Amino acid sequence: MKRYYPIKSQVHLHPLLFAGCMLLSVLCFAKPHLAVRTIISLNDNWHRASAKDSNIVFTNVEKAAYDDGRWHVINVPDNVNTYEGVQRMKHNDYHGDAWYRKTFICSAQNNKRSFLFFEGVGSFATVWLNEKKVGEHADGRTTFTIDVTDFIYPGKKNLLVVKASQPAFIKDLPWVCGGCSDEVGFSEGSQPTGIFRPVSLIITNPINVTPFGVHIWNDSTANTQSATVNISTEIKNYQPQPQHIIIKQSLLDANNRAVFAVQQPVTLPSGSVVVVQQEMKNLQHITLWNLDNPYLYHIKTTILQQGKIVDEVNNDFGIRTISWPNAQHKQLLLNGKPVFINGTAEYEHLLGKSHAFTNEEIAARMMQVKAAGFNAFRDAHQPHNLYYQQLIEEDGLLWWPQFAAHIWYDNPSFKNNFKQLLKDWIKERRNNPAVILWGLENESTLPEDFAKECSDIIRSLDPTASSQRKIATCNGGSGTDWNVPQNWSGTYGGDTAQYGNELKQEVLVGEYGAWRSVGLHAEQDTAKGMKLTENYMTSVLETKVRLAESVRNEVAGHFNWLLYSHENPGRVQSGEGMRDIDRIGPVNNKGLFTLWGEPVDAFYMYRSNYVDAAKEPMVYIASHQWPDRWTEAGIKNNIIVYSNCDEAELFNDVNNLSLGKQKRNGIGTHFEWNNVGIQYNVLYAVGYVNGKAVTKDIIVLHHLPKAPHWNALLTSREQDVIQPQKDYNYLYRVNCGGKAYTDAFGNTWSADMHLDDNRWGYTSWADDFKNVPANFASQRTNSDPVTGTNAWPLFQSFRYGLSELKYTFPVADGHYLVELYFAEPWYGLANMCCKGWRLFDIAINDSIVASDVDLYAEAGYSHAVKKSFNVRVTGGELVILFPKEKAGEAVIMAIAVASKNKILQPANASNGIIQQLQYFTNNQTVPATVQYWKNTGDTAFTNTASAFSLLPAALYGGEWIKTAFDTGNNVHACSFTVAQKADVYVAFQRDAGKELDSSFGPAITFISIADSPARHWHVYRKRFEKNDKIHISSHQPFIVAATQADELPSSYDLRSSVTYPVTDALVKGNRITSVSLYKKEAITFKDNSTDTVQFHIPVGVAGMYAIKLRYRTNDDENAAIRMIIQSAEGIVIKEETLHLPLYQKEKWGTYETNTGSYINAGKYSITFITDNAKGLSLASIEIQ
Repeated sequence: MKRYYPIKSQVHLHPLLFAGCMLLSVLCFAKPHLAVRTIISLNDNWHRASAKDSNIVFTNVEKAAYDDGRWHVINVPDNVNTYEGVQRMKHNDYHGDAWYRKTFICSAQNNKRSFLFFEGVGSFATVWLNEKKVGEHADGRTTFTIDVTDFIYPGKKNLLVVKASQPAFIKDLPWVCGGCSDEVGFSEGSQPTGIFRPVSLIITNPINVTPFGVHIWNDSTANTQSATVNISTEIKNYQPQPQHIIIKQSLLDANNRAVFAVQQPVTLPSGSVVVVQQEMKNLQHITLWNLDNPYLYHIKTTILQQGKIVDEVNNDFGIRTISWPNAQHKQLLLNGKPVFINGTAEYEHLLGKSHAFTNEEIAARMMQVKAAGFNAFRDAHQPHNLYYQQLIEEDGLLWWPQFAAHIWYDNPSFKNNFKQLLKDWIKERRNNPAVILWGLENESTLPEDFAKECSDIIRSLDPTASSQRKIATCNGGSGTDWNVPQNWSGTYGGDTAQYGNELKQEVLVGEYGAWRSVGLHAEQDTAKGMKLTENYMTSVLETKVRLAESVRNEVAGHFNWLLYSHENPGRVQSGEGMRDIDRIGPVNNKGLFTLWGEPVDAFYMYRSNYVDAAKEPMVYIASHQWPDRWTEAGIKNNIIVYSNCDEAELFNDVNNLSLGKQKRNGIGTHFEWNNVGIQYNVLYAVGYVNGKAVTKDIIVLHHLPKAPHWNALLTSREQDVIQPQKDYNYLYRVNCGGKAYTDAFGNTWSADMHLDDNRWGYTSWADDFKNVPANFASQRTNSDPVTGTNAWPLFQSFRYGLSELKYTFPVADGHYLVELYFAEPWYGLANMCCKGWRLFDIAINDSIVASDVDLYAEAGYSHAVKKSFNVRVTGGELVILFPKEKAGEAVIMAIAVASKNKILQPANASNGIIQQLQYFTNNQTVPATVQYWKNTGDTAFTNTASAFSLLPAALYGGEWIKTAFDTGNNVHACSFTVAQKADVYVAFQRDAGKELDSSFGPAITFISIADSPARHWHVYRKRFEKNDKIHISSHQPFIVAATQADELPSSYDLRSSVTYPVTDALVKGNRITSVSLYKKEAITFKDNSTDTVQFHIPVGVAGMYAIKLRYRTNDDENAAIRMIIQSAEGIVIKEETLHLPLYQKEKWGTYETNTGSYINAGKYSITFITDNAKGLSLASIEIQ
């Protein structure tokens, strides 16, 4: 990568529209009369309000007299659809309006034109300037420009008001919320509400080049000896009289040296738009744009009138040729040379601020693409921010821009908007040399004739379309040049071992990938049956990498799905994390990064295969998020290391106790150690290039004896970053996201507590929503060593978030020392340069005290950082917050607040759940304490070293009672109250039998404790209301834990399911036939007679069950079918008529329903009876 930060960070410019420093008086301080174009950023200091804000009246908002003093002050990009869509509901995204108001002053200029340029407002924009409505736009994903010359006040204050609307169930745009339909696969992803991309004011002369009005292309004859460049320029004359101009095109090389120029006179009729065609013929000694040298020429378009420049724009352009596979040659040719496409895809999604990406965020994403070694990028699945394409062409990536996904409405407004926005999309992107495909629609539902019409539009705007750039759908659709297939073997059935052969038939695969739940692992023999483990995901992807590489000379390539997990309204997947507090959704959890930006094992697998070891040698032990893999020493297998080095060596100590050195076997393979003795808690890997050790990695394991050279990982006491300042009274020390901890200096750090009343504590985004647990999706842990300190527990748990993450401390007015502690928890492993991947501001009491904090740039990966601030407090409250994140999420590991006033006392910590605790053995009080932020690795009892090695997903981050383990035959009892509605868990060594209140129900899961007499403890659960008193008594030891009552829907995708094919069903009737349809065995109802299909379903656990019916209607109408669920005794549990909508051709639809209520364990029948079902085909039902 050649950049870490975008140069144009204050004023967003795109080279297609207005590049060139000489044009920007606001940037270059040129005299105003010399500037032919002035571009003023309008990104900062907006006031914004929406229906999410209480007690705001939106009447006469466009009027100057309106009082917006209670509105939020924000900068754009901005999106008010933030966390609504990650609360495990199929359709909970924000739908409604967002209002924006801003004032600005522009200098007085005579005879100028003024334009407002919006890069993205979702989904419908209405714009007022100085109380006059100046324009409307139905869009969301492409740019629009409004001429405001007649409404702007030069030299005076101007009021700009924008209403951004995203109603539910939009039916006239190609980009809508995926939750606005019951159709499985409909649209894809969330949609922004607000001004989610930059805004500028552009001031020009009355004769100017229209937005994206310069089109540059070369034909397929270009080569290093010669090329012809074609230029089409669209110019508008705003004058009331015809104007005579000269249009000049200058070709400059990468060093801005003149190479070639053409010019011609043009007469512009009054008020007209004229398109001028020009040609630079037979250019010599061409440097072609390619992946290794993404060389960009510059086309300077100049309009002269009477010898004076009246407008000028610059555009970058790369000369190259593309040739797609034909019957004889299956490889993509770039400049006549084969290129194997190793691509990935990405939505513009990040937890809490999807779509509203800064340039810094986009730059970080592109660096992550390169860090994994990908050479191609696919927009998923809608038009991306314009800054993406600038970086893509500069960094030498191939690009597949995508217009829409799985959407069709048969009405005139949809069709007209679709075609107009398609034109805008092509014009914005067609000059980019990286474009190799035009993606019309993913999993297309467009009728063939409409797709053909759209393809003709693309060809009319891009002469290289079809000849060089194919027009494509993906995994469905017709009417374009190519329907690129997807390949999901290993994920949705199929055999990954056949991927190489399948790829040779498919030529290019638009998507391949695998599910995963971050932090979930299993040994190799178990992982094959656990498709959400990180190791299963990595195995599937690695197999496909290896097999694709084995046929790379016979195929075009493939695109991994996907770089970041993405929001997926309309679906049910919530398995982004193994812990319950990480299970946001609905999310398509196939990302190499989580939605909050954490890389998973598979990311490092790609890096080991596609990054050059001579430049960036790397080694990575899988997996850093599996410290509980072993609970005892012994012979171990399947220890996997990913590395691009010639050799790798693994140690069971800090650079000691070698387990052997291995040689690399090639792309798509890894290093693996089997049958090796593991004695200690350290695994240490070294990578070698040409026999020289060049890189290393280390992980620390729970439960095993300490390694002999453990002290080599420690920091001297004098250099420990947490040592306290002398002569200060420390009022507060907080372990953010973690439990109470006493450091080597004897100082106690309090457990992190949620803010309650007039106490101290944290708040996060969850506080803005009812029924969302306070610790949901804002806390993570890390078990890696931390340099710069020995207080690892302070830095191995942390909070993350955006501006909603705050810490509040009551203090007396006065001066305070605030110490904030950090360590980069994710970025920098495997020898990566991650500068710019995380950038955030810190504020104390609303004053910015640090900007663009970059922990990796400052200290590298997992190194303790302390930032100290002297602040003066008035108002009795000290608030620490993170108001702006340019890239990634803010993180905070620990906080200390101190004063030189020795008599000050801290406020009490906020209350936890468990209160008024009493613990007894044989009616005698015994010591017991409430612990917080429960995690594996925590010691389970006060008198043993036994530690938790496996927990139910719901208990991570919970509270629990810690006491001594008693082996005698004594009576143990405890009592406590709960301060809020809570789920209480009780774990016993043996089945509790009659010792628990029957309302706790049967054991739901188990806890594992390493080295304890009984490793697996049976867990029981019951929900209690606020202030309930709980009493538990037993003749056997027990463990008690509590969590805030979770009102979120269940994570359905993490529950086991069973599919019953229709071939196993009992079929009754004469009008049913067996068919093989679209790769599935099925039955089809010939007419509307009352035939039946009956499935017999055993269930082993009581609960409500989801039912998913796989079906196909005929191509003309919907179908209806009755469903009856009966017990084995014939009792009707539920009867329902299912109305099955039409589904796209050549695809199977899914209809989801459920049992309607809890059913007990037992045997049931589900019968389907035809009603209005002629032509209906059934393939299977899935019970979950």
